[in-house]
Amino acid sequence: MRKLTFVIFLVVLSPLDLLNGKGCSDNRPPFQGYSFINTNLISPAVPGARLFVSLKELEDYARQQGDPQVKGNLEEWQERFCDLHTVQDIGDVIYQSSRSDFESLVTAVKSKRAPLPYKLTNNAFAKYLKSHQCEETVTYLAFAKNCEYYATRRSPWDNPQLRYQEMDDWITYGVDQLLQTKSHYIRLRYAYQVIRLAHYSKQYEKVLSLYDDLMPKIDNDPSIIEDWIEGHRAGALLALGQRVEAAYIYSRLFDRCPSKRESAYRSFSVKNDEEWAAILAKCKTPEEEATLFAIRASFPNSKLQVEMKEIYQRDPDSPYLPMFLIQEMLKLERNLLGLSFNNQRRQNKFYYGVPVADAGQRIIRLEQFVTQVLKEGVITRPGLWKIAQGYLSMLSGSFYDARKSFDEARDMDLPPILQQQLDAFELALYINALDDINHEIENKIVGLQETNEAYEVFEDFKDFFRDRLTELYEENGQPGKAFLMQHPPQHLKPNIKPELIENLLAVTRKANPSKLEEQIIADGDSTIQQMLLNIKASYLMSEYKFEAAIETLKRMERVDWDNYGLYNPFVERIRDCIRCPLPSNVPLYNKGELIEELLTKEYEAKAGTGDVGVLNYEIGLALYNMSYFGQAWKAMDFYRSGASLETAYLRDGDNVTPHPIFPYGNQENFDCSRARLYFERARLATDSLELAAKATFMAAKCERNEYYVNRWRPDAVQSFENFELLVQNYAGTDFYQQIIDECLYFRAYANR
Repeated sequence: MRKLTFVIFLVVLSPLDLLNGKGCSDNRPPFQGYSFINTNLISPAVPGARLFVSLKELEDYARQQGDPQVKGNLEEWQERFCDLHTVQDIGDVIYQSSRSDFESLVTAVKSKRAPLPYKLTNNAFAKYLKSHQCEETVTYLAFAKNCEYYATRRSPWDNPQLRYQEMDDWITYGVDQLLQTKSHYIRLRYAYQVIRLAHYSKQYEKVLSLYDDLMPKIDNDPSIIEDWIEGHRAGALLALGQRVEAAYIYSRLFDRCPSKRESAYRSFSVKNDEEWAAILAKCKTPEEEATLFAIRASFPNSKLQVEMKEIYQRDPDSPYLPMFLIQEMLKLERNLLGLSFNNQRRQNKFYYGVPVADAGQRIIRLEQFVTQVLKEGVITRPGLWKIAQGYLSMLSGSFYDARKSFDEARDMDLPPILQQQLDAFELALYINALDDINHEIENKIVGLQETNEAYEVFEDFKDFFRDRLTELYEENGQPGKAFLMQHPPQHLKPNIKPELIENLLAVTRKANPSKLEEQIIADGDSTIQQMLLNIKASYLMSEYKFEAAIETLKRMERVDWDNYGLYNPFVERIRDCIRCPLPSNVPLYNKGELIEELLTKEYEAKAGTGDVGVLNYEIGLALYNMSYFGQAWKAMDFYRSGASLETAYLRDGDNVTPHPIFPYGNQENFDCSRARLYFERARLATDSLELAAKATFMAAKCERNEYYVNRWRPDAVQSFENFELLVQNYAGTDFYQQIIDECLYFRAYANR
């Protein structure tokens, strides 16, 4: 026999907490996965469904049904009075009336001249009790209202001994009333009240003696009150150490009494194998044994599949089996579905431990059990099991077997809910089993998205399609399409990957793109082609490939160049100011015009047809201002963050700062080396001391920025070569005096 090592008091930790992996608090990110199992397949009418399986739908259903004890009590009162009165009227009398109201009601029933309590004047049930002089009923109801005070949560300031004495007095009164009452139904309710009072006052022996003494004196029709009494008897037995008898009673209450099901479930307790065997021995039918195994299946350390087999051996058509089958499938689906392409799988593993280590073995065992059930053919409704067989095969990667099972299920007489479930599983199988992606498949996928009902009903299909297509595109060398499956086109900009841009540009140039490709590259009524060309041009500019950049821009109409920003990187500034507005009198260039201007200056500088010093200085100025440190940085980049200069982000030397939204982070254009080269050329080529001073100062800024970016290196040393050149060679220039006045940093160096 499997060793039992559990002591379960389920009031401590609910099944909801267990399934969700939650304790007292949970600050984890939500689990990210897919589910195509229709949880409505679990009938809320199955005894204990809400307690066994944590599902929002079952919780919602329970809330809609209301308190089962109140509901059961009112419905029974209604039945006892021949359904003459509404549940609302009966409830207003029983649950909304105060003790003083009941005292007045008793008086009104006993005296024809005494009026009903004011709040019950128009209550049909109260009127009936008065007109028919139901004295025994109202006397009992008044007694029950007094007992209710002792059944509710007590105040910490109460004197327990005094409270217990008062309860004992009410027990004596209740027994006397029971013996005087003619109605056996009212007698039964008196017995319930006094036994409950004895239980709550911890007089456990008295509970049993009252039960043994009073119940033989009552000859009533079947009533839920009998089960309520049994619940208190079981509680007393448990308190007195008669655990086996108590557990057996709780199991029967769980099975047959909806109004006490939850309390019976939470009170059920088994310590060891011996107790379990003794409880099983008390069962009178295989169905009773099956209920015991169903309760045990919900325990935190139980092995659900083992319990399912035990239930199946005793009651193949037990309502618990389909419920547990779906529950286990939900767990395996959570662990295995889309594992290779779920982009949150690492997060799921870290926070939730999913997939669990034995998921593979569990699905094999469940497949074997489902196959056994179908092969033996003793269940009356095999449709769910056949569909489950196919889905389990898919989860384990056996796509051929899954298709075979689904085809066989199609030939079965399935109810609509299983037809819908089969549709969903087949759609999941189609996407999961794809091993290629091409024009035809892309068109079919769009057709499924537009027309397949299961795609609309099961909201996780959108993520499932997207993530699976991402994997297929990556495997088939289409990284750009894979990227846009997960991210908007704007996220291509912060850290430009040329291979993604080229892949997407190739799609935009297709004469006959697939419907899915049309969706991917759509930008309103047009496509993202021009945006991609702009991104590519910016990337080429950051690589100083200006000829290639201008050729890229020429693939769009020249009139569209203005749509991508206007700049003037030739503006001189002593102090860097990223957000300062440009002077109103300077010309502005779009990106294409700017590149053309730079190429012209480069050509003239090399050919010597212009002022070489000025030309090199202006090129250097433009390159500097288009870097991270200049006001025209947007000409070669799309996103800039002050956090990027923090040492923690600089240490890896890739100039990429992690970002919570951008998948590749944000790459900054820190490089000023090319600008510094042009400044040095300008200084060496010019005869103007003023221009040489300007070029030297700008080279000093490049020198400073290089240190800032590399200061994290152990051998980093800040140099001041260009500051020293300024002090030694250009102290007599007007520009020198200007930077002494405006640049505190240089002034400190010069005056050191």
